[in-house]
Amino acid sequence: MRTPKLAWVLALRRLEGCAAAEIRWNETAGRWEFILAGADGVPRSQFYGWFNRPVDPVTGMYPFRELDDDGMREVLANLERTYVANRHDGAGTPRREVLRRYRFNRDLLQSKYRVAGEAFADMAAERGHRLRGSPLIHVPIHIGR
Repeated sequence: MRTPKLAWVLALRRLEGCAAAEIRWNETAGRWEFILAGADGVPRSQFYGWFNRPVDPVTGMYPFRELDDDGMREVLANLERTYVANRHDGAGTPRREVLRRYRFNRDLLQSKYRVAGEAFADMAAERGHRLRGSPLIHVPIHIGR
């Protein structure tokens, strides 16, 4: 039975949100298994492999990859980069996030006003035709055939 290095487990648990994480060798799958809590707190398994290579058509799994120090550094970097509360990217400062949301809401409101204005113009034009006695009537057949 394979066992992970203690340094790997400690490094994994030092990551934000991974305090209860585990690494183990899964005999059934024949892969290294990382047990990590999701955003809802439920532990889920993720298997380690070569994710940049094609999936095995029989098993549906990525090819086997032996866990070593370089691989563990890659795992830790990926977990830190994809963590929901990642401190390295995202909104940045609160001011930047507020401005982004303000611009989004302003642009959304402008587009809704534009659509409503076009709908009103179409309605007013149609009503104008009816008031003048020349309604626009759409006939679904061709006249004169």
